[in-house]
Amino acid sequence: MSKFTWRIDSENYLSNNSKYADKMSVRHFIDKVCRGLDDYSAKYSLEQLRNREIPHCHPCPNLRTKGSKEAKRLYEHLKGINERFSDKSMQIEDCDIYQFKIKGFEGKQEYRCFGYFLPGDSLFNLIYLDPDHEIYKE
Repeated sequence: MSKFTWRIDSENYLSNNSKYADKMSVRHFIDKVCRGLDDYSAKYSLEQLRNREIPHCHPCPNLRTKGSKEAKRLYEHLKGINERFSDKSMQIEDCDIYQFKIKGFEGKQEYRCFGYFLPGDSLFNLIYLDPDHEIYKE
């Protein structure tokens, strides 16, 4: 079983000006988001993630067809990331986009953390926080 790791893709991070997302304190970000993603990577394998064996954590192959403004914004952003990759064999496909559910936020039931895996890689690149579930809001 392969472990996966994660990082914040600061070069390609997509801003969400929500006070619950990009305006949260660093301490809160570390306590909730970082700890949540660390827990997933410690408990689960990459194979479990890819096989959809982790509840509420899954690939987002239908992102391109979602009607919400934020889904379209995120999908266009991912297309822009692909355009900037100099190695065209390393492209983010729809099946490489994932979301993780993070719990424990005051005033919010849960967050969604969106990012991608590059083909053949076990590194999750966090690029968007969605505390209000705007990606799948239709």
